[in-house]
Amino acid sequence: MVGALAAALFLAGCTSAMSASKPRSTSKPVVYVAVGASESVGAGLNDPLIDAWTQLFYRGSLQPSAVFVNMAVPDSTALQALQAQVPTAVSLNPTVATVWLNVDDVFDGVDPSVYGSELRSIVSSLSRGGATTVLVANTPPLQLLPGYLHCLSGQEPATQTFSCPSPVPSATALQTEVAAYNAQIATVASSTGAVIVNLNAAYGRAARAGTEASLVGPDGINPSQAGQALVAQTFAAALASRTHSRS
Repeated sequence: MVGALAAALFLAGCTSAMSASKPRSTSKPVVYVAVGASESVGAGLNDPLIDAWTQLFYRGSLQPSAVFVNMAVPDSTALQALQAQVPTAVSLNPTVATVWLNVDDVFDGVDPSVYGSELRSIVSSLSRGGATTVLVANTPPLQLLPGYLHCLSGQEPATQTFSCPSPVPSATALQTEVAAYNAQIATVASSTGAVIVNLNAAYGRAARAGTEASLVGPDGINPSQAGQALVAQTFAAALASRTHSRS
């Protein structure tokens, strides 16, 4: 009996030791939230649930077990997103967040400094909510968009997804405004640790190659299927750069 008891205690000790030494997974599941406007919804696409850049980024850059919630609302400014999208996004405890908000702000005439303050609040809120990686798109060269060029020539775009700003800024003035917005985005990224996704450079390279027209959909503003793919690739490259710098 004594021998049997000793053996039982020995086996129990081994079992306990094995249980204690077995590694337990404590990694937080990846939760990806997208905060944005029409571009992030996939406005103008035949199948936005497949071809929107947010979907492409989710499927191509994150692990299969990741959860994706698209908070983007068409025509959102940074202030509207801060009020309507960010609280719910934060409540999901995201680990990865993307932010593309600037086109509607520019065309709505929001002062760059006001926009910068609102963007800082968005990024800071997402970071406090648990997002260890926040990717923020800068502003593409809007002066090249066909929809804007129609407005500049005095023609209201045929589509209802974009209305000409009033007054319509000159190409030089719009380019200056885009530069001011991107300076604000750079400042926010530098102070918060967010990663800039350089859409301005990506679209600029396409313009120099003469392929920029293929990146814009029929409404003259939102990305085409090819444009969505380029945006997804640019976000993916920014994420890869972030991951590499941490390893």
